[in-house]
Amino acid sequence: MDISDLPDHPDCDPAADPDRLVLDDQVSLLRAWRHLVGPHDAHRGHSVWLMLIDEHDHPMAGVLEIEHWVDLPEPDQLDSMVAMLRDLLDDVAPDGRVALLRSRPGTHPVDAEDRRFVGALLAACRRGGLPADLVHLATADRVVPMPPDDLPATA
Repeated sequence: MDISDLPDHPDCDPAADPDRLVLDDQVSLLRAWRHLVGPHDAHRGHSVWLMLIDEHDHPMAGVLEIEHWVDLPEPDQLDSMVAMLRDLLDDVAPDGRVALLRSRPGTHPVDAEDRRFVGALLAACRRGGLPADLVHLATADRVVPMPPDDLPATA
Protein backbone atom coordinates (compact mmCIF):
# COMPACT_ATOMS: atom_id res chain seq x y z
CA MET A 1 0.00 0.00 0.00
CA ASP A 2 1.27 3.48 -0.86
CA ILE A 3 -0.15 6.96 -0.28
CA SER A 4 -2.27 6.76 -3.43
CA ASP A 5 -4.26 3.94 -1.78
CA LEU A 6 -5.23 5.99 1.27
CA PRO A 7 -8.92 6.68 1.76
CA ASP A 8 -10.17 10.24 1.56
CA HIS A 9 -10.40 12.18 4.78
CA PRO A 10 -13.65 14.04 5.51
CA ASP A 11 -11.78 17.32 6.11
CA CYS A 12 -10.08 17.49 2.69
CA ASP A 13 -12.49 19.87 0.91
CA PRO A 14 -10.45 22.98 -0.02
CA ALA A 15 -13.66 24.89 -0.80
CA ALA A 16 -15.26 24.24 2.60
CA ASP A 17 -12.92 26.40 4.68
CA PRO A 18 -9.56 27.18 3.05
CA ASP A 19 -8.27 28.69 6.31
CA ARG A 20 -8.81 25.40 8.16
CA LEU A 21 -7.35 23.06 5.54
CA VAL A 22 -3.57 22.71 5.64
CA LEU A 23 -1.72 21.23 2.67
CA ASP A 24 1.65 20.68 4.27
CA ASP A 25 2.43 17.13 3.15
CA GLN A 26 1.93 14.72 0.25
CA VAL A 27 -1.01 12.93 1.85
CA SER A 28 -3.05 16.10 2.46
CA LEU A 29 -2.37 17.30 -1.09
CA LEU A 30 -3.37 13.94 -2.59
CA ARG A 31 -6.61 13.96 -0.60
CA ALA A 32 -7.38 17.52 -1.69
CA TRP A 33 -6.85 16.64 -5.36
CA ARG A 34 -9.03 13.56 -5.00
CA HIS A 35 -11.78 15.67 -3.52
CA LEU A 36 -11.50 18.35 -6.21
CA VAL A 37 -11.28 16.18 -9.32
CA GLY A 38 -12.92 13.04 -7.96
CA PRO A 39 -11.11 9.71 -7.69
CA HIS A 40 -13.11 8.13 -10.52
CA ASP A 41 -14.36 9.71 -13.75
CA ALA A 42 -14.98 7.51 -16.78
CA HIS A 43 -15.29 10.66 -18.92
CA ARG A 44 -12.16 12.42 -17.68
CA GLY A 45 -10.53 14.56 -20.35
CA HIS A 46 -7.12 16.08 -20.94
CA SER A 47 -6.65 19.02 -18.56
CA VAL A 48 -4.15 20.72 -16.32
CA TRP A 49 -5.41 21.82 -12.91
CA LEU A 50 -3.76 24.59 -10.89
CA MET A 51 -4.21 25.25 -7.18
CA LEU A 52 -2.42 28.14 -5.48
CA ILE A 53 -1.32 27.58 -1.89
CA ASP A 54 -0.37 30.44 0.42
CA GLU A 55 2.65 30.73 2.73
CA HIS A 56 0.64 29.15 5.57
CA ASP A 57 -0.07 26.02 3.49
CA HIS A 58 -3.73 26.97 2.96
CA PRO A 59 -5.26 26.59 -0.51
CA MET A 60 -6.29 29.92 -1.98
CA ALA A 61 -9.82 30.47 -3.25
CA GLY A 62 -10.49 29.01 -6.68
CA VAL A 63 -8.95 26.17 -8.62
CA LEU A 64 -8.22 26.64 -12.30
CA GLU A 65 -8.80 23.86 -14.83
CA ILE A 66 -7.32 24.36 -18.29
CA GLU A 67 -9.44 21.99 -20.37
CA HIS A 68 -8.58 20.15 -23.59
CA TRP A 69 -4.84 20.41 -22.94
CA VAL A 70 -3.77 17.34 -24.89
CA ASP A 71 -0.43 18.35 -26.39
CA LEU A 72 2.39 19.94 -24.49
CA PRO A 73 2.77 23.63 -25.42
CA GLU A 74 6.05 25.20 -26.43
CA PRO A 75 8.36 26.24 -23.59
CA ASP A 76 7.63 29.96 -24.18
CA GLN A 77 3.89 29.31 -23.71
CA LEU A 78 4.58 27.45 -20.46
CA ASP A 79 6.88 30.27 -19.36
CA SER A 80 4.07 32.80 -19.97
CA MET A 81 1.67 30.76 -17.83
CA VAL A 82 4.25 30.48 -15.05
CA ALA A 83 4.97 34.24 -15.20
CA MET A 84 1.25 34.96 -14.80
CA LEU A 85 1.02 32.63 -11.79
CA ARG A 86 4.20 34.09 -10.28
CA ASP A 87 2.79 37.63 -10.67
CA LEU A 88 -0.47 36.57 -9.03
CA LEU A 89 1.33 34.98 -6.09
CA ASP A 90 3.62 38.01 -5.76
CA ASP A 91 0.49 40.15 -5.32
CA VAL A 92 -1.42 37.99 -2.84
CA ALA A 93 0.96 35.41 -1.32
CA PRO A 94 4.62 36.14 -2.12
CA ASP A 95 5.84 33.03 -0.32
CA GLY A 96 3.15 30.80 -1.81
CA ARG A 97 3.41 27.98 -4.31
CA VAL A 98 1.42 26.14 -6.95
CA ALA A 99 0.09 22.59 -6.99
CA LEU A 100 -0.39 21.01 -10.43
CA LEU A 101 -2.39 18.05 -11.62
CA ARG A 102 -2.52 16.55 -15.11
CA SER A 103 -5.70 14.68 -16.00
CA ARG A 104 -6.27 12.43 -18.98
CA PRO A 105 -8.63 9.70 -20.15
CA GLY A 106 -7.85 6.03 -19.77
CA THR A 107 -6.87 3.81 -16.89
CA HIS A 108 -3.32 2.88 -17.88
CA PRO A 109 -0.61 3.76 -15.37
CA VAL A 110 1.77 6.70 -15.65
CA ASP A 111 3.47 6.55 -19.05
CA ALA A 112 6.33 8.30 -20.85
CA GLU A 113 4.03 11.02 -22.21
CA ASP A 114 2.77 11.82 -18.70
CA ARG A 115 6.36 12.05 -17.50
CA ARG A 116 7.39 14.38 -20.36
CA PHE A 117 4.32 16.57 -19.82
CA VAL A 118 4.82 16.91 -16.07
CA GLY A 119 8.57 17.31 -16.51
CA ALA A 120 8.01 20.24 -18.87
CA LEU A 121 5.55 21.87 -16.44
CA LEU A 122 8.03 21.59 -13.57
CA ALA A 123 10.93 22.83 -15.72
CA ALA A 124 8.89 25.94 -16.59
CA CYS A 125 8.13 26.49 -12.90
CA ARG A 126 11.84 26.30 -12.09
CA ARG A 127 12.76 28.70 -14.92
CA GLY A 128 10.15 31.16 -13.66
CA GLY A 129 11.04 30.89 -9.97
CA LEU A 130 7.62 29.43 -9.11
CA PRO A 131 7.73 26.91 -6.26
CA ALA A 132 5.68 23.82 -7.13
CA ASP A 133 4.43 20.92 -5.05
CA LEU A 134 4.52 17.28 -6.05
CA VAL A 135 2.53 16.95 -9.30
CA HIS A 136 -0.35 14.48 -9.52
CA LEU A 137 -1.98 12.55 -12.37
CA ALA A 138 -5.72 11.86 -12.53
CA THR A 139 -6.93 9.07 -14.81
CA ALA A 140 -10.39 7.57 -15.21
CA ASP A 141 -9.90 5.39 -12.15
CA ARG A 142 -7.45 7.08 -9.78
CA VAL A 143 -5.39 10.06 -8.70
CA VAL A 144 -1.69 9.34 -8.11
CA PRO A 145 1.42 11.35 -7.27
CA MET A 146 4.22 11.63 -9.82
CA PRO A 147 7.48 11.60 -7.84
CA PRO A 148 10.30 13.74 -9.29
CA ASP A 149 12.58 10.68 -9.42
CA ASP A 150 10.26 9.20 -12.09
CA LEU A 151 10.48 12.27 -14.35
CA PRO A 152 12.94 12.99 -17.17
CA ALA A 153 16.32 14.34 -16.09
CA THR A 154 15.49 17.71 -17.69
CA ALA A 155 12.48 18.20 -15.39
